[in-house]
Parts: sequence; structure tokens; C-alpha cells
Amino acid sequence: MLDRVPSEPEDDSPLKRFMTADEFAARRMDFPEGGRWVELHEGFPVLLQAPDDAHGNVVLNISREFAVWFQAQGAASPDYAGYDLGLHVSTDPDTIYFPAISCFNKGPRFEQNDLLIASQRPHLVVDIASSNDRRRDMRLRTLAYLKMGVETIWIPDPFKREVQVVRKNQTTVSLGDWQILEGGQALPGFSLAVKTIFAQPSWWTGTKR
Repeated sequence: MLDRVPSEPEDDSPLKRFMTADEFAARRMDFPEGGRWVELHEGFPVLLQAPDDAHGNVVLNISREFAVWFQAQGAASPDYAGYDLGLHVSTDPDTIYFPAISCFNKGPRFEQNDLLIASQRPHLVVDIASSNDRRRDMRLRTLAYLKMGVETIWIPDPFKREVQVVRKNQTTVSLGDWQILEGGQALPGFSLAVKTIFAQPSWWTGTKR
């Protein structure tokens, strides 16, 4: 009778499997942190660094200003923002990024917000350079959004306290915290002081805003 050497168990970690976009969506909850910081890069799931408080401040501050602008447009306006929505930027192999904010101006309001992966292309994306891996890949991410057809990309950088504005077929502009971020054609009439984007919430400083 031959002795059997037990074989090594197969590593079934979903982070090590090649996947299509559909497989990624079906298994996202199996990833660490419930898939919250996992993206699909050329067919392979990638766990990004969890963003810090500075990332959250940027999302909070921009969201607050967006809410004011959206409300001013009236209920009939199709404009709205979606948060942490997957964008299927390329296929064969599939790549899905999850920028912090995606703005839409077509279809019923908020229809994309219940989806894991957006079925429409946003016209404006806010992708925050808030961790080393996001900063390192930001040029690749930006080019993918443009190729997808996104018209405007805002890249707030909490470390440099600046915002890069990337628009299709235009020169990239870097705005310092003494300058004003304009909505342009994407959000006509919208404006926001760059320093406001990186401001700490009042409960950090003990002051009222």
C-alpha cells in the first residue's frame, strides 16, 4: 500500500483569481472588507489601501457643495452624484475602478445609485489621490476615464492641497488652495474654493462653520 502525501489545499482566495466583470460583481462581498476597497485591474481583483480621514473630508466637502448646486437646478434636472460606483473602463480583460464620486446628467435621477457597476457613463468623475496606490496609478486611471468618454475629471490631492482638472482634449490644469474650482460645461455655474475642499470639519477644530 502506497503512502499518500497530502496535497496542498488549493488557494481559493478571490483576490488571486482571474475574473470577468460579471464574476467580480457576483463575488465582491467575498473579498476582504466586504469588497469595499477592491477593484478589478485587467481581470484581477486588487485590494487598495483604505483611505484616511483626509479622503473622507474631501468627499464630505465636495458632496455638501454638490447638494447645494443640485438643489438649485430644481427637481426636473437630471443631474445627480453617485458615490463609490464601479466604472467598467475597459474589457478583455475587464477593469473596474471605483472613484469617490461620479456625476450623471442623463436618465432618471439616482437610477445608478443602486448599482454596483454603473450602466451609464458619468460626465464628471472625482478620483482622490489619497493613498500611495491611488497616487501611483492616477495617470493610468485618468487615461482610462477619458477613453471611456468621461468629459471632466477632478483629482483632489490632500497631500499637495491642489486639484488637477482634466478635460477631454484640453490641457490639464492644477489649482492651488488659493484658487477657485469651476464646474465649466460639466456643472455650469458651480464654483468652489479649493481650500474648502481640504478643510477639516468643525468637530475636529472645535469651531462652527
